[in-house]
Amino acid sequence: MTYPPAAQTRPAAWLPDPLDDALVRYWDGQRWTFHTAVRKVAAAPVPQVVSQPVQPVLRPDIAAALERVRGALVGSMKEINLLDGHLGAEERVLALTGAVGEGRGVLVCTNHRLLFLFVGLLGKQFLQVGWNQAKAIVYDRNSRMFLVYVTKPTKRAVPAFAVRVGNLSDAQTVAQAAGAASAAPRLDVV
Repeated sequence: MTYPPAAQTRPAAWLPDPLDDALVRYWDGQRWTFHTAVRKVAAAPVPQVVSQPVQPVLRPDIAAALERVRGALVGSMKEINLLDGHLGAEERVLALTGAVGEGRGVLVCTNHRLLFLFVGLLGKQFLQVGWNQAKAIVYDRNSRMFLVYVTKPTKRAVPAFAVRVGNLSDAQTVAQAAGAASAAPRLDVV
């Protein structure tokens, strides 16, 4: 006695309904069931348009200060692009440079204050000292630290903020702009 060849078995799955193209029907591995669902039609693929990233347009004062930077701003362009959102309407950027606080960011001197901005994946840092509070700015050439004090700098004085500026000429440019912006006789620039 011979048996007919075994039918090829398919694993259980939702498959296109053989009677209605708009439905899927459940195949239990041996036979069609009564379970159906509306067939989801795949959307036509959207053609990918490759475009160049749009560079944000910088305010003229930020762009001018950026052109004067001599040191590297590696890793600081994100902060420079965000800088406009941290400035007041009457505030103008006089000088800026790359600096390192809790991360690589930008040290900025404006006509109203000194500020440091860093925005990273896991954190951010925003430090500022207005010209009414600032008493002294010190750039330590050995440690390359740019220190801003709200008290007279002494051995025990703690700076309001301290960031590392690798380029001496950029640190001097920021310090000179700070001296000019802060009513120079009131601010000690060391």
